[in-house]
Amino acid sequence: MNRSRLSLVRIVALALLGAIVLAGCGALSSGDDPTPGPSPTPLPGTVLDPPKDLEDFTLTDQAGEPLSLSDLQGKVAVMFFGYTSCPDVCPVTISDFKRVKTDLGDDASQVAFVFVSVDPDRDTPDRLATYLGNFDPTFIGITGDELTLRGIAQQFGVFFQRHTYDDSGENYLVDHTASTFVVGPEGRLRIIYPYDTDPAIIADGIRKLL
Repeated sequence: MNRSRLSLVRIVALALLGAIVLAGCGALSSGDDPTPGPSPTPLPGTVLDPPKDLEDFTLTDQAGEPLSLSDLQGKVAVMFFGYTSCPDVCPVTISDFKRVKTDLGDDASQVAFVFVSVDPDRDTPDRLATYLGNFDPTFIGITGDELTLRGIAQQFGVFFQRHTYDDSGENYLVDHTASTFVVGPEGRLRIIYPYDTDPAIIADGIRKLL
C-alpha cells in the first residue's frame, strides 16, 4: 500500500472513531445509562447501585430519647451531618430540607429529615430541639458520644474534625462533610447529594424511592 493510500485509510479510521466518541457523549448527555440497573437521578447526585448496607445504630434525639436507624425503616430518611453552631453550610442545608419537604407535598409524610450533630459537647437535646424548631419542628436531631458518631460517620464516608481557633479550646468550628445522604425505606444508603444541590432534584430522587 503506498503512502498516500495509507494516509487516507488513517483519516477515515480517525473520522469513524470520532463519530463513535461523539455518539457516546450524546447518549450520556441525554441521560441514558449504558449499563443495566435503575435510571440515575438527575445530576448532581450519586446513585449507589447496588445500595449500601448500613449497620443499625442508636443515638439520642432532641427529646432525650433513643432513636435507631431501624426505627426509621418504612420511610425515606434524608440525613445530614453537621452542628448547630455551624455558621453557613448547616443552616443553608436545613433550609433546603424545608424546600424539599414543601416540594414533596403529601409524600413528605413518608420522609424523615434527620440532622446528625457531630458536636456532642455543645449540641444537647434541648439545643437541637431549639435549633431545628426554628426550621421545622418535625425535623429529627440526633447525637451521641464521639466514638459512636465516628463509627456511624465511617459508614457514610463522612469526615468531621474539631478546629480550635483560640488557646482556651472552648471556641471552635467543626470541619465536616457537607453532603446529604438519602437512605431508602429498607434502611440502605441509596443516594448521595453534594452541598447546595437544588432541592427540587433531591425531592425528585426521593419520589423515585417511595
